[in-house]
Amino acid sequence: MYNLRDIKSTVQQTADAIAAALKIEVEIADADLIRVAGTGKYKSRCGYPMDDGFVYGHVMKTGVPVIIDNPGFNELCQPCPCRGNCLEYAEVAIPIRSEDQIIGVIGLVSFDEEQTKRLMDNKQSLLLFLEKMADLLVGKVVENQQNHERELLTNQLLTVLNLLHDGILLINDQQQVTHFNTHAGKLLDIDAEQEQALYQLLDDKKLWKAVERGETFSGPIQGKRVATQLYCDVVPITNNGSFEGAVVTLKDIQQIKKLVKEATVSEIETHFSQIIGNSSKMNELKTMALRVAPSKATLLIQGESGTGKELLARAIHQSSNRKGHAFIAINCGAIPENLLESELFGYEEGSFTGARRGGKLGKFELAHNGTIFLDEIGDMPLHLQVKILRVLQERRVERVGSNRSIPLDVRVIAATHRDLDEMVKSGEFREDLFYRLNVIPLTIPPLRERQEDIPILIQFYLDHYSTVTDKVVRGITPEAIEILTHYPWPGNVREMGNVIEYCVTMVVGEDNITPDILPKRVKTEPKAEIEAKNLSLNLKILEREAIMKALTLVDAEGHKDDAAKLLGISRATLYRKIKDYNIGENKTFF
Repeated sequence: MYNLRDIKSTVQQTADAIAAALKIEVEIADADLIRVAGTGKYKSRCGYPMDDGFVYGHVMKTGVPVIIDNPGFNELCQPCPCRGNCLEYAEVAIPIRSEDQIIGVIGLVSFDEEQTKRLMDNKQSLLLFLEKMADLLVGKVVENQQNHERELLTNQLLTVLNLLHDGILLINDQQQVTHFNTHAGKLLDIDAEQEQALYQLLDDKKLWKAVERGETFSGPIQGKRVATQLYCDVVPITNNGSFEGAVVTLKDIQQIKKLVKEATVSEIETHFSQIIGNSSKMNELKTMALRVAPSKATLLIQGESGTGKELLARAIHQSSNRKGHAFIAINCGAIPENLLESELFGYEEGSFTGARRGGKLGKFELAHNGTIFLDEIGDMPLHLQVKILRVLQERRVERVGSNRSIPLDVRVIAATHRDLDEMVKSGEFREDLFYRLNVIPLTIPPLRERQEDIPILIQFYLDHYSTVTDKVVRGITPEAIEILTHYPWPGNVREMGNVIEYCVTMVVGEDNITPDILPKRVKTEPKAEIEAKNLSLNLKILEREAIMKALTLVDAEGHKDDAAKLLGISRATLYRKIKDYNIGENKTFF
């Protein structure tokens, strides 16, 4: 509800103006019959209740103007203690009405014959005049209320803006900053006393032009006063189709990366203690990995599918001085070729159809100061291998659609289940990239080559899945362990985890896992696998015989360089196979 006391100085000025114009005393009361303004003897009584305001109370109640020419004897004066002995000669009272609310009363009071004559001779014109004065007061009190509400809303919005973790700038149509929140002040090193233009704060011509044209903008920019890289979004403000200004939001790119790091670091913290196995091969691998973990050198982890290449990479990261930063993993074989480049290197807005507004950070940028794990690097297309090589050489990255080079501090760990040596020879993998990646090679042995670790792994997965399924399993029989130990495990540790999960699920009550609970595939070696082993053995025998015949032939004829050509293989391959097959240890063929 509107309150005349909120504009009491204006009300008093109005009362003074009416009194001066009409040469008569004036008093103005609010809806609570508190005298807000007065002239003459009423001026000293402002701010006090009108205990004898029976006429004004009637006007407030009915909303109808009242003219009294016989104060003290009018029926409205009956409750008044001064009834019959009133000092007033005449009185006019009109309501101050705001729509359906009466917010006060204006009263004219005469105290002599001359004032009374003026009052009574001009009743109608006085009523019209007072109505205009009442409307003036209503306009002022409404305006004051609206100003108050606007000020309150502004303060609320500024409070909200200051609670945001993004920097916010409000700019007008002349690109002048009209408001900014606390975070923007910190990001841009500005304070409220400075008048700033947008171009004085942010160094990006594309941004300036977008704002000038009343267009949206998204992208990385640089602050002028501070060497902070920011991500900026601009949304124009229009009024009836006319550009009136814009809202600019600013994010600290390093803070974005920090949040990404917090979301990715240690959701999965892996240590070498979590790599299960005490065999000589696994102990040798873990010793080597621990030794190279603190270095910046690029690593190449090779091993069959399911051996735990990513687990080893995470353990190396957690044992390095980069463990407080992001570990970003990407499977190069799982992402479509047309998307892999933008996933790795990021892209700028508008660089291709469907590109996200404002562009996107690539995996390399997200891994800045941390580690990037390039899984299945052997499946990477040749044209992207060139870009990976450039990143490794220059330690800089360019987003798709950009010519700006971004410096990187990132450790690269690559992994593959494929034979990169053979891929290099066949032209499927770049030789220069292979040597860049293969600075420190680590090979994870397949499970079939470390049978002594199988019982330990069985117990580990048995405990794990018993907890996960909330099921008590007594244990596993020696006969079942024997079968699992001699199974070739083509899927390695990953397959073992699946087999034990199956067994825990299928065991009845708190019984032991027995051979009859094991999956069929682990109890009977597949015929195809037996045949494959026999075929592999036969091929090796035939290959050894062919090499021996070729060597004998060239040795007899004296053509020492022709054995490899005769066999259709390179000299290096021939050397390796002679060594593998133990051929002619006491003979020198070359």
